[in-house]
Amino acid sequence: MGAWLSLEMEQSSPLLMLLFGVGYLIAGIAVRIGVGSPYPVLLALGIGEIVPPVWLLSLLWSISFFSIGCAFGFLLAYREKGCNGEKYKGGMLFLLLLILELLWYPTFFGGGYVFVSVLLSILILCVSVWITAIAYRVTKFTGMLLLLHDIWLIYMMILNFTVLFHC
Repeated sequence: MGAWLSLEMEQSSPLLMLLFGVGYLIAGIAVRIGVGSPYPVLLALGIGEIVPPVWLLSLLWSISFFSIGCAFGFLLAYREKGCNGEKYKGGMLFLLLLILELLWYPTFFGGGYVFVSVLLSILILCVSVWITAIAYRVTKFTGMLLLLHDIWLIYMMILNFTVLFHC
């Protein structure tokens, strides 16, 4: 297992991977600061008891943003021959994913639009799975990073549906 990862790391740029990871994380934090605390919405919807603690969700959400940013940077910097079309298609889808994920937080916590946030979470998961399939064909490391993100998105979608049916 270590050999293929080492080979893939040689084909990409860990620096670009970290830069994109930090960039995605900063974008997510900026939206979080701009929208404000999720507590008022959680209390207004009466769902504080059915969701995990906000600090835990915030931590996992931050890790998620950092990891998809890293995956984006790793994919774009990957130098294997014959995969440029897939690489750039994945890059465009990454930008779409970033926009959708940055829209979800203000939709749910800024406006309290639960139904719209459920629709957004479904769209986000579909785009993420599409990116995962593309990225895995280019580099297994990126595909595996994104698979973890997809699992996180499934969990978040379940929470979205739970909130929708609770309200």
